[in-house]
Amino acid sequence: MVIKELKENLENNGVKKGDFICVFSDITSFGIPAVIKNKVKASGINFLLDSYIDTFKDVVGREGLVVMPTFTYSATKNQIFDLADSKSEVGALTEYFRKQPQVVRSSHPIFSFAAWGNGAKNFLKLESYDCFGRKSILGKLHDAKAKYILLGAGMHESATFVLYSEQKNKVYYRYFKNFTGIIKDGKKKFELSVRYFVRDLNHNYSWRQLEKDALGRGIIKKFKFSGGDILLVDSRKIDGLIKHKLKENKNYLTIQSNEKFKTNN
Repeated sequence: MVIKELKENLENNGVKKGDFICVFSDITSFGIPAVIKNKVKASGINFLLDSYIDTFKDVVGREGLVVMPTFTYSATKNQIFDLADSKSEVGALTEYFRKQPQVVRSSHPIFSFAAWGNGAKNFLKLESYDCFGRKSILGKLHDAKAKYILLGAGMHESATFVLYSEQKNKVYYRYFKNFTGIIKDGKKKFELSVRYFVRDLNHNYSWRQLEKDALGRGIIKKFKFSGGDILLVDSRKIDGLIKHKLKENKNYLTIQSNEKFKTNN
């Protein structure tokens, strides 16, 4: 079932047929939409999850693409990444989405994504296992001028796409670390090296100031839905803003930057 209010909000904020969208979600931030509350009560939580997915599909149409993260971090934990069975660790909606008909999943043993729609299988085909490189899924989303939807999830907690921009801009507080990934795809099993731009744990990150600046420039649009917030982010423009701000202040995306901002205001 399409949730009319959610669909209209997305369309009014610029999402249209043929768009590529990537949804980062925390649906616990919302109440159950009133229009489907009785049906969820009668049919269970899957009706709610189906309704979210149906709405995203309906907004972009079959000519568009719906993408969700299904991260497992398997290679960082010396675990086998089973393409079919390894559960997404980034929310109930993403785990449910990856198991739906006509949804495919990428074979990345740390940062896998699932997708439905126009050329989903080819889009998720990996040429590189560099987690945040130009040929990663995040790099492809940037090139496709995708829109990021943060469904009940804030920038600081969920905006993994910022790491793509950090790697591209070679931030000093991250460095490359290689992991061995073991991937199981049906009866096939193979091993490969994965390059991850990890953070020096002496530097704490914060993207709250980025969210504030992007909202002020219209790069992020924010609207209410069912008691929570939805952020709609332009992938190209957020990347451009990060590049600009890092040139001004190399600590822009760290805690130190935000502490300085608060002191000056």
